[in-house]
Amino acid sequence: MRKFVLIFIIIPSILIAQNDVNEVVVIKSDKQIEKFASSLGQNELKIDFLDLLIFPALTVGYEKTNNSSSGIGATLFLNLGSSDNDLGSFWNDKFVITPYYRFYFTKSEDFGSKGFFAEVFSKFAFGESQSFLNVLGIDTYETDNYFDIAPGFAVGNKWINRKGFTFEFLFGLGRNLLYDNESENSDSGRSTVVVRGGFSIGKRF
Repeated sequence: MRKFVLIFIIIPSILIAQNDVNEVVVIKSDKQIEKFASSLGQNELKIDFLDLLIFPALTVGYEKTNNSSSGIGATLFLNLGSSDNDLGSFWNDKFVITPYYRFYFTKSEDFGSKGFFAEVFSKFAFGESQSFLNVLGIDTYETDNYFDIAPGFAVGNKWINRKGFTFEFLFGLGRNLLYDNESENSDSGRSTVVVRGGFSIGKRF
């Protein structure tokens, strides 16, 4: 009788233990990662809400993922500041397009084109700057239109859920190639250094 009781106790315990192991052990191969990334789509549209709230300015981006480790894309910046109270009215750049190439450093549990990334970019900016002048004791401002190119480097992080919605932040620095700080007025608001940053929400398709 005791043998039958022990059998009824031991067998269910073994089955439960096997089920626990089967549920916990999940192997995600590179093939699975690529398959899931492909199922979400290779195209992504995103909007930078930080620029929209601060300036205001509209920054939209597009990215195409080559695979789970890299992607190529571009962002478009449009300054919407009009009134004197808007920070955008004091921002020199009016229209900017920034193409980039990214390298994603994913872990085995990630699902491709997400996680920490590093990118190289080139910023093409059109804008206008105001220089302070004093002519015969009269203070005046001179407005100059400009175009500049700034290559740079940025790092950031991206998250993506199973529905394909993304959130990312990035920060980077570049250098204006056409800006001459010796010939231009220091009050113009321009500088040699370029800052690239933002917080974006997007969707894969």
